[in-house]
Amino acid sequence: MIETWTNEKDGSLMRLIPAGEFIMGSTMEQTEAAKRMDKAGPQFPLGHETPQFRAEIDNFYLSVFAVTNEQFARFLSDTKPSAEQLQRWISWLDRIVPSSNEAEPYRAIPEFEMHPVINVTWFGAQAYCEWAGLRLPTEIEWEKAARGDDGRIYPWGNEWDPDRLGWWGSHDGKETTVPVDTFPEGCSPYGIFQMVGNVEEWCADWYQPDVYKRYAAGNLAVPRAGMGRIIRGGNCLRKNKLEFRCAMRRANTPSFTNILLTGSRCAGDPPKLNHNGNWLR
Repeated sequence: MIETWTNEKDGSLMRLIPAGEFIMGSTMEQTEAAKRMDKAGPQFPLGHETPQFRAEIDNFYLSVFAVTNEQFARFLSDTKPSAEQLQRWISWLDRIVPSSNEAEPYRAIPEFEMHPVINVTWFGAQAYCEWAGLRLPTEIEWEKAARGDDGRIYPWGNEWDPDRLGWWGSHDGKETTVPVDTFPEGCSPYGIFQMVGNVEEWCADWYQPDVYKRYAAGNLAVPRAGMGRIIRGGNCLRKNKLEFRCAMRRANTPSFTNILLTGSRCAGDPPKLNHNGNWLR
């Protein structure tokens, strides 16, 4: 298996998350400990992270960085969505603006080109991944990529470190994101940037509060219905340490973004070799 490859369509750097078993979810003791991390902790219902279980999944690839404004602007310029379709994909254009250039009708504001795209709905995240020839990660894939196989609490380890992520305390209260290649010291065990902090990320799955019981019994099929879609990772407006744990789960309606700073990251399946020995997508 190749360790990394660059997706030709959108330029995403994809990194191998190797097959194997990992620890997913939390024990009841861990959820109680999580609630003690913050003054507001007891208000969080964390039972949907339980039971903790071991899951074994196949190889897959995940983009090292979240989708940027520059990439999403290129996607919009290429697909030329109608006004209704644009509204379905992104609640409002913030750091991407219309352009008079017919060849590239959308452009990212220069100072935000390398920041993650925000205000993206689940439909927009899915449409972008499909355009790029990729897909959204499942919730199980996302958590493995974030925490590795040792069940760590945060991508970098088990101890909270406010300097390894973009959160409320990292920018003097300014409501802003940072470029997607910031905080290399906060990478996951597989070298994936910003799996927590900066923006939250959509997963492919429908949200089911008790799905971990089924997973723990060995059935890892992705839910086909539920109460909203899964988002993971926490964002730069969140203040509680527990919200940046790898096991933290949330759900939103697919068309909802509000102030949650929702973005996207793409997954992909292993590329194949052609008869000449070249990698294909």
